[in-house]
Amino acid sequence: MGPAPLDVLSLWKRQYHLPSEGEDAHFGRDKVHLYRPPRSDWAGIAIACTVIGTWAALFVHALWFIKLPWALQPGEQASSWLHIAAAFFSLEFLYTGLFITTHDAMHGTIALRNRPLNDFLGRLAISLYAWFDYGVLHRKHWEHHNHTGVPNEDPDFHTGNPNIVLWFTRFMVSYMTPLQFLRIAAWSNVLLLLGAPIANQLVFMTAAPILSAFRLFYYGTYVPHHPPAGHTGPMPWQLSRSSAAPRLLSFLTCYHFDLHWEHHRWPYAPWWHLPACRELVRSGAGVVKGAVKGAVSGVGGVGTGEGRSGGVGGEKGSVGAVKGGVERLLAPAGAASVVQG
Repeated sequence: MGPAPLDVLSLWKRQYHLPSEGEDAHFGRDKVHLYRPPRSDWAGIAIACTVIGTWAALFVHALWFIKLPWALQPGEQASSWLHIAAAFFSLEFLYTGLFITTHDAMHGTIALRNRPLNDFLGRLAISLYAWFDYGVLHRKHWEHHNHTGVPNEDPDFHTGNPNIVLWFTRFMVSYMTPLQFLRIAAWSNVLLLLGAPIANQLVFMTAAPILSAFRLFYYGTYVPHHPPAGHTGPMPWQLSRSSAAPRLLSFLTCYHFDLHWEHHRWPYAPWWHLPACRELVRSGAGVVKGAVKGAVSGVGGVGTGEGRSGGVGGEKGSVGAVKGGVERLLAPAGAASVVQG
């Protein structure tokens, strides 16, 4: 069965460091009373393999069995537009799942007790996604967690202009490497030799992951970390927003990546536990629910876990005061615990 749940937190702390977010913010007394990680790695491994396997099956179907009307060979009959659209959007959703799988691997939440397997599944998923460098992603993602919302230190944050086009462009370019493009070109040529038409590759291997990347950026970076009007300072994770969408819609939106405050609060929670984390925020002995607003009243109205669609209403006070106040609140002594997976 592996270590007990609380031992897992100690194991996680030895492998993943959060120097600028503070021990108490993530490992206070609530580690006993609130969220606890899954009892074993089997669920995370099974979910990751299901996402990768389903993507692979649909990828093969889309590249070799769908006949695009504008790229027909003699004697071929075009697939229906409904068939093409269904395959495209289903594959795009599964591309998003590949990235979320890699994201969980970077947090050690696929197989925390088996780091080599955890990282292998993360590397495999991101290679199938768009041949990103797992090491580069891992390093930059933890820069994001350790310097959330700090311009020029958080690689996911804007550098002064929160315009969505400029922000998305910078976001994408910062994670790309020359070797990635060489890998993509080599992979494309292998697929071509295996009979996958270039037209199908452009639709299902280029357009689909690009749309997926924008989905991930919009729900996982732009919406949760976008500063409100008039706010010019840093946007620490405590000020990030989360969606109030129902569980199914949150899953269909971005595999619960829109529950972003909860993700930053419990970085050792897998994506499929984030809805339960939201419920803890909403009903955690009345401590977190609504109380965060009071703790950071010097920074205006900050959204809490209860459907934070709003943001900060004016910058007053220091980020340090915000972080300290929230960290003290997020260590309740008597909240109910989440059901462990």
